Amino acid sequence: MKIDEYTELLTQRFGKYFDVLSGGMWSGKKYDLAAKYAARETQTVLFKENVMDFYDSKEICLVSFNATPSFVSTELAGLPALALEYAEPSRHHKSTVVTRVFAAESPEKEAVTLVKRFRFNKSFRFYFWGYVECKTILVDLASGKVYTNPAGRREKKIFVPACSGHKS
Repeated sequence: MKIDEYTELLTQRFGKYFDVLSGGMWSGKKYDLAAKYAARETQTVLFKENVMDFYDSKEICLVSFNATPSFVSTELAGLPALALEYAEPSRHHKSTVVTRVFAAESPEKEAVTLVKRFRFNKSFRFYFWGYVECKTILVDLASGKVYTNPAGRREKKIFVPACSGHKS
């Protein structure tokens, strides 16, 4: 699959639930594709208008079509700071998830290793103020394989570069 086709496929998949950001700008930096999602869960009493409490969940997905080991290493080094900047820990914060996706025609093994070994999650006040989690994904467009860190395994199917949705 070519990069243009994959971009269109991801935009289509994200469009159902995410807001695809025009220009791919996020936090002052340009990405090939950026999408965000925000949800608020409320607890009410008797009527929908009587909101007692609420919890916010946020997710951002940042895609780059460059998977050289030096680029991946640089991006992963700054990912925890980006995630913590995006999170707003408070009594109403439930979760903040940052998914960083790298896609390439045929990535090097070193880049695959970097993505698989990356881990970052942080809880705030023993999870009472929510948590932050980073998921990393590397997509091999030539073979159709998707490599993830342990946190990103559940999202693996979303990034498979095939219209049929077969597992890789």
